[in-house]
Amino acid sequence: MLRDAFVLWNLHFFNVERSLACRLQQNAHYPFQVQQPNVFVMEYYKDTLWKGALIFLICVLGGVFYFKSEKVSQDYSGFFVYGTLVGFWLLLSSMHKRHLVINHVQGCYQIYIKGRLWEEGPLHQIYVRLTAQTDAYGKRFYSLIINGHGLEGLALASLSDKYEHMEFLGRRIARKLKLNYFDYLDVSARHVIRHRPPLERGEELQV
Repeated sequence: MLRDAFVLWNLHFFNVERSLACRLQQNAHYPFQVQQPNVFVMEYYKDTLWKGALIFLICVLGGVFYFKSEKVSQDYSGFFVYGTLVGFWLLLSSMHKRHLVINHVQGCYQIYIKGRLWEEGPLHQIYVRLTAQTDAYGKRFYSLIINGHGLEGLALASLSDKYEHMEFLGRRIARKLKLNYFDYLDVSARHVIRHRPPLERGEELQV
């Protein structure tokens, strides 16, 4: 189970869509495990844990060498102190294991931190989404995330330029987990809606 807790620490920087496809072959409900029919559970540590530890270590070691060396014309002490504090804060805020439960039996999802219920919401508030960002040369890169109200975005695969592959994988993950899927465009015919918010009192469904 400890290995499963680091399931989102994806350190693949090339062919990320192929790496995700391999993980889905090993576990059709990746990154979740099936606790019982229609109940999916994932325990994980945020990837900011290792990022914070790395920043903290680099700034502490760099600060030690800097303060022991001869002073140069520019003062970088503030950089090392600030970096150390940021790294320590990331490390401290990410050290607790999270549990995310998607419960289709009860029609809700639940987030637990330190074994305590942190957030709970209906299934239409959690989803799989394809996001996009553009570099300075206009090339677009896509990432797949699981996100929702009260949930920090969980990256499944990041920075791939293969839109069709990423869309196929995102739709597959959403189908297996029975969640909504959203394209990177806010308005798109490629959204897949499985759960809708309840209508307000007096509101009529428009077709």
